[in-house]
Amino acid sequence: MALSSTLWLAAVLTYGVGDLVTTAVGLRHAQIEEGMPFARQLLGEPPSAWGVVRFGLFKIALFAVFYLGAVAMTRTAPGTRVDLLVPVAITVVGAAAVVNNVRVIRQVRGRRRRRRR
Repeated sequence: MALSSTLWLAAVLTYGVGDLVTTAVGLRHAQIEEGMPFARQLLGEPPSAWGVVRFGLFKIALFAVFYLGAVAMTRTAPGTRVDLLVPVAITVVGAAAVVNNVRVIRQVRGRRRRRRR
């Protein structure tokens, strides 16, 4: 598999799947609210299954724009490594989002356990 393809796969797994799944899991807790206003609007108030689908569709559209933009920039500026830079940037953002989501979920679950004792 080419390096570019591997990086795009990492971007899809972190920003696409990882952020979507950890967001959906987090929103099952009443104490957790989506922090990004636009994403919160997509997810709905209160968040719903259809909202998670809308959020996923939005992410697919973003990926299409990022990918097409990377392809266009690579064609207009041959020799640059935009084909690598774009998926790396998306992967970094996705990994940060997943880490943040997991941290928030663990905090809420930890508070619940302490209350039960």
